[in-house]
Amino acid sequence: MRAASSTLLPLATLLLMSAACGRSRVNVESVRVAQGALAGPLREAGLDGAALEGTARDALARAGFRIGTGGQRAYRARVDVLAVRVVPTAGRVRVEVALAIELSPLREGDQILAETGVAEAELSESPDRAWRTAVEAAASVAAEGLALAFAEQRKGEAQLVADLSSKDARVREHAVRVLGERGAATAVPALVARLEDDDPDVVHRAVGALAQIRDPRAVKPLIDLARGGEAPQTARLARIIGDIGGPEAEGYLLTLESGHPDGRVRRAAREALAEMATRAEGAAAAR
Repeated sequence: MRAASSTLLPLATLLLMSAACGRSRVNVESVRVAQGALAGPLREAGLDGAALEGTARDALARAGFRIGTGGQRAYRARVDVLAVRVVPTAGRVRVEVALAIELSPLREGDQILAETGVAEAELSESPDRAWRTAVEAAASVAAEGLALAFAEQRKGEAQLVADLSSKDARVREHAVRVLGERGAATAVPALVARLEDDDPDVVHRAVGALAQIRDPRAVKPLIDLARGGEAPQTARLARIIGDIGGPEAEGYLLTLESGHPDGRVRRAAREALAEMATRAEGAAAAR
């Protein structure tokens, strides 16, 4: 989840530039509110389903999406409030809202995209206004994230690899995601470097991208990442390392299976080794 930020404001320009280059803009044909989305504090602040729908619609429009029917890339939007809370800090009280916007395509072949925005507002003399401000800001962050996702999809591999070094964590995160989806083996060294990213969301995405690409060069860096980690993370990485395979992966998994103190990790290593053996047998039979 991303907090409100001013660094994403030019994203609408990215979409408009793409349209000017001959690419169709993204249409959002409808916006609906998820059932049960409105938590008590928001209802008390006078926010109903129509108000939340309008907030999401406005945020998408500001981010560069065309609202209405038509166009080659059409989506339906769904907005949901994931969490609301009051945050007392340093003698002041702030309210926080986490809001998600999901875009579902109307044609086959396009992906469902979803982004979450988190925003705060100071609880002053007008609590209602504070909640509304936080909702509006969170919706803007989510919509801007969706615009960035579409902008990254339009880029070539070289541009995406360059974006892995962006100062903006969300740019890095989306570049990682697209490279993983494309199975970009040429990007493996740059993706491995993101395993040391300062942002844990980027690290998580980089692990997922390397799992999708399944390049043996990722095995040792993933082993290094697993060492000293919590058991759930080590178990997850063991399965990914097994999916990539190779002698180094097998040796590491055998070590985990025989000597790791946590049963979850031993079980994950054992299952990964079994899957590696099954693949090897299948490959031998196919020869």
